[in-house]
Amino acid sequence: MDRWNRVSHAITHFAGTKSFFGVVLALVAAWGAAGIAFGATRAWELAVTCGVPILTLLLVVVLQHAQNRDAKAVQLKLNELLLALEEPDTRVIRAGHLGDEELAELDEHYERHA
Repeated sequence: MDRWNRVSHAITHFAGTKSFFGVVLALVAAWGAAGIAFGATRAWELAVTCGVPILTLLLVVVLQHAQNRDAKAVQLKLNELLLALEEPDTRVIRAGHLGDEELAELDEHYERHA
């Protein structure tokens, strides 16, 4: 596994823990306490109004990467199971590469056969 995958996996694993919630809660409390102690200046306000959306965007990118990677791994495992069948339907194996209309047609095909 390359460095980016290891880092994104570690971040997503940590982001889903109670500890991460605690860290975020502590940061919010520290930010609020700093506002009370030093006064609610423009810089104090900008720290959150600019910093939080940037951090949120970065976390969303990392989480999306991890989600895409996990979905691809599941898809590969399902493909392996389908290929183990005596007569696999290649359209089902390639379903992840089909467009919406083709997926709808394939879904209707299997609904009729169910």
